[in-house]
Amino acid sequence: MNIGVLVDNDFNNDIRVRKEVDILKKNGYNVNVLCFAFDKKHYPDIKGVNIVRIKIKRSVKNLLFFFNNRLPLYDILWQQKIKAFILDNSIDIMHVHDLYMAKPAHKGISLTKKEIPIILDLHENYPEAVVAYNWTKGPLRKSLAKASAWQSKEAEYLRYATKIIVLSEFFKAELLTKYTFLQDKNIVVFPNIIDIKRFESFKIDLSIPKSKNVTLFYFGAVAERRGIFALLDAFEIVLNEGLAIDMIIIGPVDKADKARFLKSINSKRLKGLINYIPWIDISKLVAYMHVADIAVAPFIKNPQHESGVANKIYQYMFAGKPIIASDCRPQKELIEANNCGLIYSSLHDFAECIKRLVLDPDLRKRLGNNAKTSLYKLYNNTNYENLLIGLYQQQELVRYKGKYIAALNQPERPL
Repeated sequence: MNIGVLVDNDFNNDIRVRKEVDILKKNGYNVNVLCFAFDKKHYPDIKGVNIVRIKIKRSVKNLLFFFNNRLPLYDILWQQKIKAFILDNSIDIMHVHDLYMAKPAHKGISLTKKEIPIILDLHENYPEAVVAYNWTKGPLRKSLAKASAWQSKEAEYLRYATKIIVLSEFFKAELLTKYTFLQDKNIVVFPNIIDIKRFESFKIDLSIPKSKNVTLFYFGAVAERRGIFALLDAFEIVLNEGLAIDMIIIGPVDKADKARFLKSINSKRLKGLINYIPWIDISKLVAYMHVADIAVAPFIKNPQHESGVANKIYQYMFAGKPIIASDCRPQKELIEANNCGLIYSSLHDFAECIKRLVLDPDLRKRLGNNAKTSLYKLYNNTNYENLLIGLYQQQELVRYKGKYIAALNQPERPL
């Protein structure tokens, strides 16, 4: 069976998409990926995966995407590329990443005159996420991007899917409550678990120095919406109370937040206490977590961040680090259920959580050990791999009332 994976991004560095492709490949599927190639960047081949790259300047892609709700040139570009991709590679099933790609995929399939099911992989609650992004804020940007339109478009785009993948049971329940046309059996939860064996293969670089102070660690996109400024504020509060701590922050800064972030970490109070690294290869992550003591996930609580648990949580758990996290429901439930960290709901609470772990090394060790033990016990890759593969092992798919469903006269494999 030929699987077509559609992602409007840099496939090589997309952790979630790469993980799912590896699972499909391991289970004997022919995997073909259609993605972007930005700014003449060189992308190494990936063994066993046929990758078709659309060459484009990132600035052009961003511009087309920004105006897509007003002038759908972005969708039109993708429709044509998807049509050629399907015909050239004899695609049987399309695995489409992100809500906004569902319609271009549907239109592209229609142009081929074929009947191909769509598995729609929702990386987030997109209608909520898009209005939180800085590139849609401000009266002019808000008007031009029409980000709020996604609230009304969501149902249409979900209807194009045969099956839907979400990050959490919480988000699944929300969708089922919101849209009566969705069925429980057609929505599968596949969280952002990590490939444990891959992480086990990463070497620890002993040349990375360990601070004599307790070290906080943050990995991921650096942005206001990710709680980075709340983290810096809590860090400063604890410093002002005399605790000897420092911090490592790794990840690209959102353009809109860059000036503010750099000003903050280079302020008189914080300068020299924060080691900021814009980017590392994922293979280096374990080494940097090794020299840290406390991991943080300070997401701003909103519907976007309550759609699932970020992969950084599972990465922190692999490293055996105690986690301090905001009270976004899915990550709160995971951390409390496994007793592997502390949850805060205010800036004061955040600072208190930091103080508590800084001053109690035994608690840090106990929570960190719980994190690693729980990861191996409860978030076994094999269990979730079977869920994903189950989507591709339906005995027959047919066209019925404008969408694909499992054949009514065939027993459906339980997911």
